[in-house]
Amino acid sequence: MSRGKKKELRPSEKRYNKRVPPTAFRIDNETVKKLYELFEASKAETWGIFFKGLVGDVELKLKSIEEAKKAGYELGLRNAKLWYGVSYPCAKCGHTIFVSGPRQIAQVRELIVKAALTHSACPKLNLPKPTPSSITLPKLNPPAVPVEKSANQDKISRFLQE
Repeated sequence: MSRGKKKELRPSEKRYNKRVPPTAFRIDNETVKKLYELFEASKAETWGIFFKGLVGDVELKLKSIEEAKKAGYELGLRNAKLWYGVSYPCAKCGHTIFVSGPRQIAQVRELIVKAALTHSACPKLNLPKPTPSSITLPKLNPPAVPVEKSANQDKISRFLQE
């Protein structure tokens, strides 16, 4: 079975390949992993710049392990704040304030209670409105609301007692 014709290169590609010949080589997986680690630790933008730095044509600036860890931690913290943090604009300057600390959490909880937010599928109950001083953390299993007894329930309870 024939593989077909080779693709004809354009004149500009021929000139570029003469000026900058492509290079390929095979190495084991451990060496590849080490190369990727070195590339990530370097501030090289491309693999070409990275290899030129290894040869000595370009000066590579390697990050220390502590700098890399700190940068990764700060990036993760920033992403977590953006994705999961509760924020609001400052009333004076307009800059973003992220809710953190027990005092701010208590203030936000108080505002939410004042807003009287409920579940979308919550039944209407006539409960007294809580005051900010009576706010407590929700219990895992809230007590059931008593239901009015019907005539049938009285009959059933009398039958069971007999």
